[in-house]
Amino acid sequence: MGCALHDGRTAGIQFVWDKRIMRSGEESFEKDTLTEYCGEVVWKWLQFLKCAGYRKFLGVIDFCWKERRGVWMGRQNDAFVGYLNRDEILADLYNGCLYEGEEVILPGQLSEVQKNYSRTLMNYGRNGLRKHRERDAIKMFSNRKMMVLLAAEAQNNLHLAMPFRCMEYDTEEYSRQLKKLYEENSGMLTDSTEYLSRLRRTDRLIPVVTLVIYHGEEEWNAPKRLSDMLKLQGIDEKLKSLITDYPIHVFCLKDLQEEYFHTNLRELIGLMKRQKNKEELRKYCKDNEERISRMDASAYDMICIMLNREDLLEKKTKYLKEESEEYDMCKAMEDWVEECRNEGRASLLELISRMAAGGDAEFIVRLSEKEVMEAMTKKYEMEEILK
Repeated sequence: MGCALHDGRTAGIQFVWDKRIMRSGEESFEKDTLTEYCGEVVWKWLQFLKCAGYRKFLGVIDFCWKERRGVWMGRQNDAFVGYLNRDEILADLYNGCLYEGEEVILPGQLSEVQKNYSRTLMNYGRNGLRKHRERDAIKMFSNRKMMVLLAAEAQNNLHLAMPFRCMEYDTEEYSRQLKKLYEENSGMLTDSTEYLSRLRRTDRLIPVVTLVIYHGEEEWNAPKRLSDMLKLQGIDEKLKSLITDYPIHVFCLKDLQEEYFHTNLRELIGLMKRQKNKEELRKYCKDNEERISRMDASAYDMICIMLNREDLLEKKTKYLKEESEEYDMCKAMEDWVEECRNEGRASLLELISRMAAGGDAEFIVRLSEKEVMEAMTKKYEMEEILK
């Protein structure tokens, strides 16, 4: 089966069946091409297919549906998650978010731990049905004073169940620790209370701290604690006070102070803050040229993806400094700004041409006025000039 996607700006998804026969019970039918301009309709239609290739079809449909909805956003999150899993990055993230850049947590004090969880939800035959969860990033932090698990969840979309999701991750981690203690305590328990609990009185769990790092476009207006998700209307204050809450710790990447960070997180935050204002972006690159012009490959890739600059990713070799094997992100940003300027000039000429043809020539000399520019770009559907 082949699958061809139209340009991302169209709503269509085309599925080529390549003259294959699908069977449903006693029935069989042949299709040359299935074309639908509403992915949801295709999805619902395939839900009713009862054939040998059913699940493969659903897999392809799911892939194409995600492609149409914006796989690039998923790629952003994946790139950022991969970056967070580096010891120096996770340490810098915590130091910048919590300690205003003071290096309290050192990369050498972090160690790998299990970050995926699996548990049986219900018995289904011999194997059971298992639910799998995997954290974006989690490391063990230990020094002479403390031992804490530091976790981070990257989020590029608003998530209305984020408090529950974080609570579930933390609960899974504590469950994993308890299971390990149960195994270690076999034959070492001394009284009925310990036997009942399967724990020794001195046993303690390692605490977990989870930061949610939001790097989406919108402001975070989703729940920040479990109580934001609960239906609490009409519950009296005494009962309400007994309901266990679960707050989460959301940090919006664009709101962080870049000077608190010492790794390339500083450049990522600085560039993301200024990417919509090309002059500010140019100035920032010039002021921080020494750092921005010396990036390793992974940092360059991650920043290009986070800034939605696939073109700079494709021209990566152009900015490679062969003598140091570092990438000049500063030059890449300058080229991008210049390209945007050229596109802006071309768009402005197109607007002037449309105004002249549309009987608005008298307003051309007044395009420097904000109100006139907004009115004309709206009238001729060219608001992208203002961005």
